[in-house]
Amino acid sequence: MTSRLPQRPRGRPSTMITSVANPVVLETRRLERERGERERQGVYLAWGLHLAGEALSAGAEIARALVSPDAMAGPEASGLLALIAAGGSPIVQVTSKVLDAIAMGAGDQGVLLVVRRPADTLDAVIASGATLVLAAHGVQDPGNLGSMARSALACGAGALVALEGCADPFASKVVRSAMGAHVRLPVLPGKAAPALAALRRSGFVIVAAAPGDGSRPDAVDLSRKSVLLLGGEGSGLPASILEAASERVRIPMTADASSLNVGAAAAILLYEAQRQRGFPSGR
Repeated sequence: MTSRLPQRPRGRPSTMITSVANPVVLETRRLERERGERERQGVYLAWGLHLAGEALSAGAEIARALVSPDAMAGPEASGLLALIAAGGSPIVQVTSKVLDAIAMGAGDQGVLLVVRRPADTLDAVIASGATLVLAAHGVQDPGNLGSMARSALACGAGALVALEGCADPFASKVVRSAMGAHVRLPVLPGKAAPALAALRRSGFVIVAAAPGDGSRPDAVDLSRKSVLLLGGEGSGLPASILEAASERVRIPMTADASSLNVGAAAAILLYEAQRQRGFPSGR
């Protein structure tokens, strides 16, 4: 998609922007706050030196970089900005206060990128030969959804599919928690019925996490083509999805523990899938 962001000369830092009323700042704030605007423009925000480094090393397309003078002065940031400029992306100088007005916390880091989303689809994930997919339903906490993406990447999953009721998987808090997973792992919004049906037709077994009602992870064959499906904080998976799953899995816990954080549960199940597969992608 073509960005509607106001354009400045590519590859050169702009005059310092100090006002939050500047059109570039207002447009970027709109991207931070409005999911629909991010979707229409096909972009997301990633702020911080680590995320900037991950995006550049993965070859992500940078629509715009907003930086503060302090960030430009540091050796690490200077190297990153040189790479951004070499790629022809616009670089806009702003104050730390302006960065914080866009996304709280970005001012301390000094770098905020507007990144174009890759054209990932579930069909492409299936065609890629992926044999493990993580799916989330109703996971509303951005930190949890981001940590699930990070674990999915670390444990060799082919994608994270964010189904109904989830936070926007491209919200900046999710991107921040995922710590670079978005530039290396297909992260897809989707609807449960068609997405799970497509995966099932392609030979995937749907394994639903059901606390207190399922087999232990080591008793479920996760070496098969598997979709690990987890529900949201508190409510878990709705009955209609549980009934449609091929198998149910539970994570044994001590009697004093009533539940696990969904991000932690996803990491445990993903790790078990990798263990059963002999850690094929492990370093």
